[in-house]
Amino acid sequence: GKLQTIKALIVNIRAALQHVKAIAEQLPRVDRWATLVRYICQRIAQSIAPSPALNALPATG
Repeated sequence: GKLQTIKALIVNIRAALQHVKAIAEQLPRVDRWATLVRYICQRIAQSIAPSPALNALPATG
């Protein structure tokens, strides 16, 4: 349920922070935030299922 979703989100956020922390010292300050945001967006995009194809209805009349 909702609790499991929240726990999964927290795990993902922790993973993102660890990912950025591992490379942060090698990047300028601005790039640290860009890396974090890009990582989070990629994770969100992966979790969103593609929208189903819309089937066109035949024209009548």
